[in-house]
Amino acid sequence: MYTRWRLYILGVFVILIAVLMLGCAFWRKRGHSFGAFREVLLILGVVLIVETLIISTLSNFNLGVILPAFFGVPLVFVALVLPHMGHGFLAFLKWLIVGCYAVAFAIFAVCGFLMVRASSEGAHTNADAIVVLGAAVHGDKVTWVLENRLNTAIEYLEAHPGAICVVSGGQGAGESVTEGSAMKKYMEEHGVDASRVFAEEQAKNTKENFVNSKKIIDQVLGENANIAFVTTNFHVYRAGQVARELGMQVVGIPADDVWYLRLNNFLRECVGICVYALRGDI
Repeated sequence: MYTRWRLYILGVFVILIAVLMLGCAFWRKRGHSFGAFREVLLILGVVLIVETLIISTLSNFNLGVILPAFFGVPLVFVALVLPHMGHGFLAFLKWLIVGCYAVAFAIFAVCGFLMVRASSEGAHTNADAIVVLGAAVHGDKVTWVLENRLNTAIEYLEAHPGAICVVSGGQGAGESVTEGSAMKKYMEEHGVDASRVFAEEQAKNTKENFVNSKKIIDQVLGENANIAFVTTNFHVYRAGQVARELGMQVVGIPADDVWYLRLNNFLRECVGICVYALRGDI
């Protein structure tokens, strides 16, 4: 199923780009001057808008789903009206858009650096306990995002036979079971001894993931246990900041992101990091 969806999405994008390029070529052949720069803006803008439409059918609706379209619509607008943006209000609007994109790309660069650096810190950690941060489940089945986190945790437990694992997450809208119970079931079905997996089933956000999981670890191993957490690579930095706000010295172990959500999750996480920075939490 995973490969089928990959081929479907790639096929849609290839066909879309081909149609746009043929359309631009036909436009030029009829004697109209569109310009290579405007063609690039048009194609990029339409691709971003269509990406939002496709991902909205494959993922839970969130800010990350609509952000590509948010950046794509101005590109299409500029591509269509660029020749008329030489003076007056349209000239001001053009430079305003340019300025906004320049600021956005600077933010993306900084946030990307923070994400990459944080996701590399836990590569060789040696923790007594790991906490797997929850993500949405469909019914009682883990999603691909959560599956990647759990597989990363399973690999860690196999390499560290003395470690335990807390899988943390409550029950959200549209979920027939708690994330914690679904994760524990998945790990046991994949060969992890049930005595090493503890389900935390009340947390509704990352802060509660850490607070509630720490209580379980303290009960099992004592208050001086070394703790690491597992989450998707883009989320390691911000989750680590949450843990440090709580006074916890933890290391993040990154799990791979689902390939078709990487752009959406990166953009959403950049917004999240900016919000944290504005609040003074970073």
